[in-house]
Amino acid sequence: MNLQENIKEIRKEQAIKTDKALLDFLKKKPGALSLYQIAREIGWSIGRVQKSIDRLLKKGLVTYRRAFLGGRSLKLIIPAKKEAGLPVLVLRKPSDVEITVSGDMVDTECWHKNAFLYALDRVSFGISSSHERKWHEGSLFEEKVPLRKEENAVVMRIPAKVSQFYLLPMTSYEVSASPKRNKVIVSVGGFRFSGKDENVSAG
Repeated sequence: MNLQENIKEIRKEQAIKTDKALLDFLKKKPGALSLYQIAREIGWSIGRVQKSIDRLLKKGLVTYRRAFLGGRSLKLIIPAKKEAGLPVLVLRKPSDVEITVSGDMVDTECWHKNAFLYALDRVSFGISSSHERKWHEGSLFEEKVPLRKEENAVVMRIPAKVSQFYLLPMTSYEVSASPKRNKVIVSVGGFRFSGKDENVSAG
């Protein structure tokens, strides 16, 4: 076997291992995931996930469903055996979602009747008690959202536009707070504030 054939064989073996790891990951997840969610949760690049998904699709080991969000179509990946009998998913009636953040995570005195929400990327959005310049400059879009205070907690109402964009009714999410406790990041995929920088911005 010459060098070129040896390299080709090594790449083939690596691809097989990658595909097996991705398929095992998908089988352990309860629902359908987008490429961005898969890449964030498994810790791979989008390109690596895309190539592996393409190979698995050709083998019939995974398939996808489309979630129609208004005029936008999102491809969601699932193992093929879970697809049988499932219709195309259409979110016809988006609704507001409420996120409750404990007073242990935020300083309730900093939060008033409204907060500022910034779509940081496709898998995370930030909510600040006041205008956040860094988030404003790099956000996909932003919204002013109402909130109310309950005993030792802040309840934020996430508009239908945002919950629709991030598929909040369908997916789990995590909330992390800044050290100053005046802003939070809500993420699908596990983005966390580092704890070292009080002005963390997601890109």
